[in-house]
Amino acid sequence: MSPDKPNPLAQTEEFLIVRLIPNIFTTVGMCIGLTGIRFALESEWKSAVVCVLLAAFFDLVDGLSARMLKATSKIGAELDSLSDAVSFGVTPTVILYLWIVSITKSESSYLLGWYWVPFIFYSSCCVLRLARFNVTSRSPSDSDGKPSNYFTGVPSPAGAIILLSPIIFEVNMQRFGISGIELFRPGAICLWVMLVSVLMVSRIPTISLKSIKYKISYGKVIFVLVGVILAAAVVVREQWLSLAFAILFYLFSIPSFAIYLKSKKKT
Repeated sequence: MSPDKPNPLAQTEEFLIVRLIPNIFTTVGMCIGLTGIRFALESEWKSAVVCVLLAAFFDLVDGLSARMLKATSKIGAELDSLSDAVSFGVTPTVILYLWIVSITKSESSYLLGWYWVPFIFYSSCCVLRLARFNVTSRSPSDSDGKPSNYFTGVPSPAGAIILLSPIIFEVNMQRFGISGIELFRPGAICLWVMLVSVLMVSRIPTISLKSIKYKISYGKVIFVLVGVILAAAVVVREQWLSLAFAILFYLFSIPSFAIYLKSKKKT
């Protein structure tokens, strides 16, 4: 081959850097999720929870950017699943378990060993849910052959945030001067961990952005925007309280959405 002619093999190996943006978001989210473990080791519980929230944000952004840039790929899907396993399967378990250890210093190492069992169960369920999602996403159709507009079970980012709700509610109680640390018994928290684990691998339909198809007239758009601005202002002012209400709203939506879908199929 003449040295003046371009190598066709080299041309096929060229890759647009913009197609790496979703994978960059995924990697950044995983790094932030791992940083949450470091904050937990330093007993910085609020910072640890924020890391999980930021990891969930980057998990949302990487999917949106991949679809917008048409940069979906097999390696990107696998990287996203592995990142989710770390950020939402491992990090929350370490954070919440270390928090339990910090509030039950008088407990024996024998009991602490048993407290660790539900967290292993949670991480296993998270990985199983991600594996099931990978399989079903390759053929995302329900029994009627139509694309599914909802999640099956609680998604791993939502499950991780719900798992950390004892810390979130304890932060809010401390802010209002309520001493509720005795409410967070290790046994009750372990049952909570088991419940969240089962919700993740269950067949219960849970709401997604695709499920929201409510239409409004053009005349009401301005009112919706004003409402969003007011809601954003409240969230900025009361971040932790807003997060607690968001968790309660999501938990309430799980049975409500399931009942709604069941009644819709009957009609």
